[in-house]
Amino acid sequence: MSIVRWDPFGEISNLRNQMNKIFDHNFLRRGLMTGTEQFGPRVDLYQTDQEVVATAELPGIESKDDIEVAVTPDTLSLKGELKRFKEVEEDNIFHSERYYGTFSRMLPLPAEVKPEETLANYHNGLLEIRMPKTERGQKKMHRVKIQ
Repeated sequence: MSIVRWDPFGEISNLRNQMNKIFDHNFLRRGLMTGTEQFGPRVDLYQTDQEVVATAELPGIESKDDIEVAVTPDTLSLKGELKRFKEVEEDNIFHSERYYGTFSRMLPLPAEVKPEETLANYHNGLLEIRMPKTERGQKKMHRVKIQ
């Protein structure tokens, strides 16, 4: 009888693959998940010395009127609706990977910003939001002399 080495991580990997098959199955897209749980736009968020900038991917949104942007001193909120270009009956859909419906994202900001001075621009499926930092949100760097 030969000795076979047991690999617990191999079994965990197999279990993960089986779970992915279950969760990727179409029944989750059609029934169990609703509204904002299914989709949120991908967002890049970075800061400079003077501002916090967010760029959100929103392909398929035809008008800026379908997007709502709200900013507090420490939070960015995006809401909207992605509509189908052509209405298709559910029974006639053979395969569907794109998301249609409402979406919502709420992101904490890395620094305090001035909501009233925030600017947003939507072009070619990208939403760019520029939020100027408050004085408190701007990091002051003080170099310390080493003795």
